[in-house]
Amino acid sequence: MWNQNCRTGHNMVRSIIFQCLSGIMVYLIVNAKWATTSVMNVHPPSNVRVDDLGYLGIMNITWEPPVSLNSSHCTARYELQHYDANEQRWKSVRTKQQTYSAAFNLGKDIVIKIRTYLKGACTDDKEVWSKWIQINESIPMQGDPESSVQDFYCIYYKFETLRCEWKAGKVSNSNYKLQYWQEGMAEKNTCDHYLKTKGINTGCIFGRQELQLFSNLFICVTGIPGMDPIRPSYFMFQLQNIGKPGAPEDVNISKSQGDEFILDWWPPSGKIPAHCLEYEIQYKDQTDTWKTIAEHRETTHSFNISTPSPRFCVRIHGKTTKYCTDDGYWSDWSTESCWEVGKSSDHSSSPYSSFLLHKLGISYEGV
Repeated sequence: MWNQNCRTGHNMVRSIIFQCLSGIMVYLIVNAKWATTSVMNVHPPSNVRVDDLGYLGIMNITWEPPVSLNSSHCTARYELQHYDANEQRWKSVRTKQQTYSAAFNLGKDIVIKIRTYLKGACTDDKEVWSKWIQINESIPMQGDPESSVQDFYCIYYKFETLRCEWKAGKVSNSNYKLQYWQEGMAEKNTCDHYLKTKGINTGCIFGRQELQLFSNLFICVTGIPGMDPIRPSYFMFQLQNIGKPGAPEDVNISKSQGDEFILDWWPPSGKIPAHCLEYEIQYKDQTDTWKTIAEHRETTHSFNISTPSPRFCVRIHGKTTKYCTDDGYWSDWSTESCWEVGKSSDHSSSPYSSFLLHKLGISYEGV
């Protein structure tokens, strides 16, 4: 009797487990089928277009809602992905609009992916999405690829004057023309002051114009109309990331009692805020070998020299910090400032008085 009851109990347990597992399987199959059907029934945007606005890299992307969309029953949003040539990474944006402007390197293929998101009564208030569609565009290029510029770079000196230079490619009956555009300009501009090498334009000095920090600057170097075509080259950057500050000013080294040397200086003149600068210090003694002290945020530094030296020299250069820019160039080295036994420092005045004299245009010898 006991064995029979046990068998009956085991059968009931197995039956309950089987029913539960069957219910779970049916639930998963139904929901998977519903989800697959929902995704498949959402269509991607239609009539996607990419239009060149004539600003050397800004493209306008437009599209229309899916042909099957009933806007009264569902709200549509769109996800667009594109490659940002300036930051060198893919970017993604979701929007309810049907237009979007983005920056591209026109010398490379323009790749865009877009899909539809739906949510509302038509999806039982669940968010569902379509498959991606991909758009590939390219700008027709004229000219021999070997005619394009080589080793192009730009430096924003003292955050005041932009200078771009390049090496000429293979050109014969032609010359280079640089055009640029930045947000706020009504149209693209052409370089007014070229640097030349054997009659060929190999650089441009922009001067102090209305160029802005923290805004993309688009540049195209191509050929002059009416001459043999040159393959265009496109570039994009922000000025704060290619800045080169001036050298630190009024570098002064003095010796206190004992073996401690005191170094102080003033930040370079220009538009760069003092808190955006860091410095690298080098010093040498009678060994005549420069030793380096890593990045330094202050404008003063003390040295404790264990072995006295009859001659001690320093120099400093500066760069914008990562808190203010993504990149940049080190400044030129400052003039060396030296201390020697029996002689005063090159700058015998106090740092503050030296700074005032420098700004007033008064030479130290005249004081």
